[in-house]
Amino acid sequence: MNYPYFHFTGGLIAAVLFLVLMFFLLVVLPVGFVTEAFGRLGMTTGQGFLLLLAILVGRAVNIPVYTSEKLVMVQGSGAMRFRFDGMARQIEYEEPVNELKKQVFAVNLGGCVFPVILSIGFLLRSRLIDVPNMPALPETFIWLGLTTAAVAAVCYALTKPDVFTGFRLPVLAPLVVTLATTLILVPAPVAPLAAYVGGSLGTLLGANVIPLLIPSKRRELASPLVSIGGAGTFGGVFVAGVAGALLT
Repeated sequence: MNYPYFHFTGGLIAAVLFLVLMFFLLVVLPVGFVTEAFGRLGMTTGQGFLLLLAILVGRAVNIPVYTSEKLVMVQGSGAMRFRFDGMARQIEYEEPVNELKKQVFAVNLGGCVFPVILSIGFLLRSRLIDVPNMPALPETFIWLGLTTAAVAAVCYALTKPDVFTGFRLPVLAPLVVTLATTLILVPAPVAPLAAYVGGSLGTLLGANVIPLLIPSKRRELASPLVSIGGAGTFGGVFVAGVAGALLT
């Protein structure tokens, strides 16, 4: 029997060039975009790169803050075993065993804690560093609040309960609202700051915090772990803040 196989006929040089191209498109280019976005907010290239690594590593860290008495069903995984009896092969399949677990609420390090700290830090820096034409603090708060409210409203409308992640949000929706608000309404000197703060915090509020404060929304959750800024909303928080700051 002839089995299908992959045969590359382009030669060694072409294969190396292809790998280099993929590395550039998938690693170098995205890292460059992110560091450039943080550079617009006052960070050096090295600081932006280290911060990107911290955020990506922190994405895997959920900090539990509350364990509910509500029990949710957790589906177990089945197991398949092969057993040889002489010349015959027998397959045994073990059915998955479901179990009840208490629902845990957490905050994600990379998708919640870091964005909140960075938003406060970038705001403080904008007051300590003389940025040309930067509005006074009360006016700055108005633009930040406007962007945050717009993003939060749209995220709240689009967020849906998810059995695996708690809440799920379309990744690009917060970015679209962030750009529409900052490019049309917000003055240019404060636009990158408003994009990061409003995009990040607005997504967290609309997709996670506000739904959790509403009992009817909270009762719909069936996932064992509900993480603010975690799986389901991390992409929206990250893309809205970083890409928003880069494109404004």
